[in-house]
This record gives sequence, structure tokens and C-alpha cells, in this order.
Amino acid sequence: MGLLDDVLSSGMAAIGADQDGFLGTALRFLQNQPGGVSGTLQQLRDNGLGSVVDSWIANGQNQPISADQIESAIGSDRIQNIASVIGVDPQTLTQGLSQVLPGIIDRLTPGGQTPDAGGLDQALQSLKGLL
Repeated sequence: MGLLDDVLSSGMAAIGADQDGFLGTALRFLQNQPGGVSGTLQQLRDNGLGSVVDSWIANGQNQPISADQIESAIGSDRIQNIASVIGVDPQTLTQGLSQVLPGIIDRLTPGGQTPDAGGLDQALQSLKGLL
């Protein structure tokens, strides 16, 4: 997976987490969000992070997102619930997502194009199948 592996390695090293394990965690997070990948992107956009999300989809440099921005956009209660379901601590979830989410979305939107919701979820399944 090349670029995605590089993104995951650097991000996971920064928070002291296991790369392969966290990729699965991030993918489970996206699946547990209402609307899957599309729902997650829309929720981030609705909470003032549209330009950040758009940078992940567009060709070029991905803008960073902080753990606090993720928690604020998704909601701390939702983060706690999802963290509990997938078996990680909420802070680890938001910190890890801040490191890997830009790369995952970039990988799911080749050529700067966003597939429809079904296409995004199908691409997510393909990534998950590589674990």
C-alpha cells in the first residue's frame, strides 16, 4: 500500500501505537459511524472542517486534523461509545485518527474524486481486506 503504509507508520510511531492494529481500528471507526465513510466526511464538514476534508480528497497536500477537532466534530459521547465498541481508549482513538484519517481518505478518493457512498464503503472494505 506504499503511501498509506508510510502515513500509518509515522502517525502510529508518534502516539506509540501498533500500525497494523490501528489501521483496523480506524476502519472499524469509519464503519461504526452513521453513514460510514460518507457520513464521517459530512459530519466533519458540518462542523467547520470542510476545507480540511476537501484537502484529503483533492490532489496535493493533506491538511492536518487534531485529535481535539475530531472529538469536537464527532462528539465526545460518540467517540466514547465507538472507542468502547472497538476496544480502545477514547484518547488513543482520536489521536490515532488524527494521524491516519487524512491518509485513509486520500487513499479512498483517487484522482481527487469522491465515489458515491456505496463506492466509498466498498473501497473501505477493500482496504480492510488487506489487513
